[in-house]
Amino acid sequence: MILSVEYLSTDESLNLREAAEICLKCGVCCVIKGHSCHVQYDERFNAVQTYVYDCLGAEDPVGNPNIWLCVSCHKCEEICPYEVSPVRFIEAMKAQAFQREHMHPVMLGEVENVLSSGYAFPLTSSAARRREELGLETLPTAAAGDLMRIAEETGLALRLRRIKEAEG
Repeated sequence: MILSVEYLSTDESLNLREAAEICLKCGVCCVIKGHSCHVQYDERFNAVQTYVYDCLGAEDPVGNPNIWLCVSCHKCEEICPYEVSPVRFIEAMKAQAFQREHMHPVMLGEVENVLSSGYAFPLTSSAARRREELGLETLPTAAAGDLMRIAEETGLALRLRRIKEAEG
């Protein structure tokens, strides 16, 4: 479980459980207008039931599909008055979810696209035409083969296949 490891804040060493309690009680990162987490604008969340509370307060945080909404922009870290950094909790939850072979389908698609093309977004024919119109070079995809080999040798490709099979 995520709450059994040590967590280091920028000022002092805190037990992760204590840091999570501070984070759950605060919520500043989700309610300061103009500086808050972008996910907080989702209608499911409000000043009481914040995105961070939803993630950290879930019965099974690692199984909570909402953890994948975080894009690791670090706005929460910048505004946190306690220097706890909720993004670190959420990134740890994502890592543990991945270890349990859970991944949001959109994220799975992004990773597969990076491995197949070398880019996070699909290289479409319309993008190729537009690049040509602008006098830009064709985007190289040579790194994709290297990325796929790395994924195969590290076990990432196998884990992604298992996740894909389990998801659908």
